Amino acid sequence: MFKFEDDHCYRMPAHFGGYKYQPVELCYHDVTSMIFTFKTDGEKLSNYIPEGFELLRPELSVNFAQCREIDWMAGSAYNLIDISAPVRFNGKRDRIEGTFSLVVWENKTAPILGGREETGVSKIFADIEDLHIFQNKRFSVAGHEGNAFLRLEMTVESPLDDSEMTRFRKKSSNGMHWRYIPKVGGPGAVVSQAVLYPQRMEATQGWKGAGTIQWTMLSYEQCPNQFHIIYALANLPLLDMYPTIMTKGAIFLMPSSACVLE
Repeated sequence: MFKFEDDHCYRMPAHFGGYKYQPVELCYHDVTSMIFTFKTDGEKLSNYIPEGFELLRPELSVNFAQCREIDWMAGSAYNLIDISAPVRFNGKRDRIEGTFSLVVWENKTAPILGGREETGVSKIFADIEDLHIFQNKRFSVAGHEGNAFLRLEMTVESPLDDSEMTRFRKKSSNGMHWRYIPKVGGPGAVVSQAVLYPQRMEATQGWKGAGTIQWTMLSYEQCPNQFHIIYALANLPLLDMYPTIMTKGAIFLMPSSACVLE
């Protein structure tokens, strides 16, 4: 009969076995990112920030990342879109500033499962196109079962200079999330908690330019499990678009440093 071991980590279906815990750093060797940031209505944005967090600025960042040469996936790849806001966690024990991810779309199952269950990242599936490159244009489209709901486009204008690159060459960030695991067969949660998941960027190249974010509303029929998320984000007003940043380099995730915030 299968028996769980206290010093092992497991993923469902856990009864096929787990692995002995050891501290790790997960390297994504080749990552191309486009970061779109804009000013929005802080009161409306706060409706999607859980209690315990304080919105620092009325800003929203939409980060597209094309991830390649991923160690823990044996060199495989996936794309993601992370939508986050700058926050401070004000807890009884912890007070920390970083970014809170409202939602993270990814186009493969493996990173979604690990990120949701183990570290509380609000990951859901979407079809996310690889980066399209045409002249000075860069764009990607996210969709669900043939229905596009988000187009991200950047017009590259110039490389980042040395002073601008400094903030991306070795940039650590405090990614914060809300881990929610519902009860079986009824309302409420088995787990509902704030989580810190740090990571580090080591960019080798960077550019800046003008970006556009284009939402397409989907109906319940087109996207029954996500249409309300798309609707909420699309209705946050874009008041002032900041320069869009594109980088190439490596990303290091630090799951061993992740923890529950209190």
